[in-house]
Amino acid sequence: MTAVSIMERLKSETAHYHRQVEQNPYAKAIMDSTITIEQYRVYLEKFYGFLKPLEDQALRQSFWAETGLDIDVRGKAGLLEQDLRDLGLSEEQIKQIPQCNDKDLPDISTPARLFGYLYVIEGSTNGGQIMTKRLSQFLPIEADRGLQYFNAYGTQTRARWSEFVELLQQSIQTSEDEDSVLHTASETFRLLDQWINT
Repeated sequence: MTAVSIMERLKSETAHYHRQVEQNPYAKAIMDSTITIEQYRVYLEKFYGFLKPLEDQALRQSFWAETGLDIDVRGKAGLLEQDLRDLGLSEEQIKQIPQCNDKDLPDISTPARLFGYLYVIEGSTNGGQIMTKRLSQFLPIEADRGLQYFNAYGTQTRARWSEFVELLQQSIQTSEDEDSVLHTASETFRLLDQWINT
């Protein structure tokens, strides 16, 4: 099993779900420069409501330390919290943001499933560079103020993605693992799309 084969399968087998997520009203409004600052805030709240419970779950997994993943690097909930503060939300308002129920979240109970979920989140940092550029052109926000989630790694985006791919490759040892990664990545796209559109 090679890194290329699993990455190629992930790209091709999740493409349909990936396209669907990119068609949500917020993403489309960003790309055609019609999103308002209020709609942008709601979009970030949606991401936070999905990612925060998953990050909390990930850290509780007994195998977390063995994955080689650093929450200080890979964690996105903290970036979303900072963006929301920059957009005027108080700590209390952030605590009140609705969070997705466990039954509507992907299963990340094994290393392979965790990597399937993270494939979606880490992969989105590549597209986040386009979003950052677009949003900073017409909203009163900047890379370090209101755009930290989309600009998570800045100039380090490519290097961070390469590191993640290497960790994913090391973690996937069997065909069962490969199937788990693929299934969870597809489920993450599908459930995220469902959550954003709720």
